[in-house]
Amino acid sequence: MTAVFFLTYFALRVFSYFFSPDTPLYAANPVNSLVAGLILVIAVYFLIKKDVRGWLIVAGEIILGGGGGYLAIQGISLRTCLLIVSLTIFFIQKIKDKRYEILKENRIISYLLSLILIWVLFSSLSGLYYGHNLKLVFSDFIPYLFLLYYFPLRELWKNEKFKQVVLPMLIAAVLGNAIFILITFAGFSSGLLTLQDSYYHWFRDVAGGKITDLGFNFYRLILNEHLLLVPLLLFFVNKCLKERVWLCWLLLLALTITLSVNFTRIYFVALFVGLLFLFTRLNWKKWLLYSAGTLVLLFGSFTALHLTASRGQNLGWELWGLRIQSVVSPQIEESSLSRMLLLPKIWEKIKNHPILGEGLGATITVYSPVLKQTVTTPHLDWGYLEIIAEMGLIGLAFWLAFVIYLLKESREKFILATLAALLVINLTSPALFHVLGIIWLAFALSKITLNRAFVTQFPSRPRIL
Repeated sequence: MTAVFFLTYFALRVFSYFFSPDTPLYAANPVNSLVAGLILVIAVYFLIKKDVRGWLIVAGEIILGGGGGYLAIQGISLRTCLLIVSLTIFFIQKIKDKRYEILKENRIISYLLSLILIWVLFSSLSGLYYGHNLKLVFSDFIPYLFLLYYFPLRELWKNEKFKQVVLPMLIAAVLGNAIFILITFAGFSSGLLTLQDSYYHWFRDVAGGKITDLGFNFYRLILNEHLLLVPLLLFFVNKCLKERVWLCWLLLLALTITLSVNFTRIYFVALFVGLLFLFTRLNWKKWLLYSAGTLVLLFGSFTALHLTASRGQNLGWELWGLRIQSVVSPQIEESSLSRMLLLPKIWEKIKNHPILGEGLGATITVYSPVLKQTVTTPHLDWGYLEIIAEMGLIGLAFWLAFVIYLLKESREKFILATLAALLVINLTSPALFHVLGIIWLAFALSKITLNRAFVTQFPSRPRIL
């Protein structure tokens, strides 16, 4: 089954390269819309029939599709279409069957989600009131709806078929992503691919990636789904701590290779913090072994790749020093300097609308040292400050209440560790309110609910650690 999903992972990307959705450079290929529409129809059929295969299609699009926009229908991504139809069908069926306990069983969660979603709707209207671009407001609003996947996920984790299929999907996606990154890395490092060629534009506009030349033929490659690299690393480290499975080490290797090419400094900090949260006095020797092993794999894979890319001329260790030094001296690195230049503009927005925020879809106009020109961008690059700028202190308060609840109710070590990692990443990235971050939060929330139900049903048994 894993092999089938592995092939599907690459087939999706090859298909979207030759039959692209709508991009800034190319109009959508009608074949892409046709295939996306067919998948949507099949999913709707199974969902109406209450067949778990409908939800497996939804899960497959998220897990195998990652952060890319490979399939779309008339400019609307297949993921958004599946989100709308799946949740609509799910809640209509619950209302029709008069199963209102789905909200009553977890009132605190329902209240917290309602508060966030109501405030997001208010912030969307505020954004439109302040003249923000409708498309940008819509793009900021849609990810929050993925929080509602918590409700079907609560039931799906009780379905054995769903669990048996999702794990092979995840394994295929992790291995596939590592190979995809290595192929792309090899293409640019060897000179077979070049910046601004057709593959570069596909990687940027369809796969949702970013490519940066760091010198010595070493290219930093970033994809949107890499937001979950650290949570997944912590998930599989936790697996290794509980059971000795060679596959866990293979997945750890794949994830560390991907992370070494991604080379985002906040991810390294988040990984370190997350590993600390996995610590237990009972298994401290195993924790030390697997934590140290993960860090060695990360540093070793980076060194091997940089040495290979530079044709044996350079180990690349000075890049680590540059990334660390740029934290205290941001002017020495363009990406750090760009982020620092955004701060005064963000503070200005916060001062103008501190309580309610300026609304979703906010943009900032600032000089870019990378592009050497003034640009207007919706990417504020400071997670918590972006929440305050767009949703105000009230929005931040709702978010903090939700996160505190998650941390308080966590029963599993890996959930606590991944939440801590996401909170760290959110310092400089939109980790919490990115669509994949929100999906991970919905997943964590559903697992927390199931664990609490287990403890309630069998109070004499120990908590799951």
